[in-house]
Amino acid sequence: MKTRHEILMEDPEYRRLYTIEALLTDASEMVAQLMEAQGVSKAELARRLGKSRAWVTQLLNGKANMTIRTVAEVVYTLGAEVKLST
Repeated sequence: MKTRHEILMEDPEYRRLYTIEALLTDASEMVAQLMEAQGVSKAELARRLGKSRAWVTQLLNGKANMTIRTVAEVVYTLGAEVKLST
């Protein structure tokens, strides 16, 4: 018997949206982990990026437009780098 998730994953559109959301969640979690490890607050990250604290909050909550360029800029600002792989 298939789980609800397995059934939903058979739908190409659902699978597409799921993949997008998973990547956005991973990116947000990575930024949050970098911030925590370095003791960087949302306000401090916002200052470093020249953005508002609200923007950083939206970024971490998945509400801001997180392009690859945005992820690269944020991660670079935190002194790290990102590698994509399959």
